[in-house]
Amino acid sequence: MAIGQWDRDFKIWNYSFSYSSLLLRSAPKFDQDLRVDVLFSNVKRMNIPVKFAGLSIEDGEFEAERERLGIEEAPDEPFKLFLLNGGPSYVLATHCQWHEDHEWVDAPSRFGPFRGVH
Repeated sequence: MAIGQWDRDFKIWNYSFSYSSLLLRSAPKFDQDLRVDVLFSNVKRMNIPVKFAGLSIEDGEFEAERERLGIEEAPDEPFKLFLLNGGPSYVLATHCQWHEDHEWVDAPSRFGPFRGVH
């Protein structure tokens, strides 16, 4: 099931080891464009490139996808499988949420401060 989809470039903006949070960001190209932040919380495992040319997020079925993705064991704690662009890129995490705004690229994220990132 599709969760979100954007036809624009995204890149890894921040990963916090202490909070296991992954932030992907799409910067606005023009003054009227939206900035998009996608946050994955409580990340257990991920396999993602540094940049995405377009981004779609789907709710994946872990047991059906684990062999194709090369995942040997499931984490002990609750999680969801989020497939990015249909796989093989994925994130195992508890939550995925996003926010769109008209802020400039380096403005603080709505999801709060990340160490070393505004």
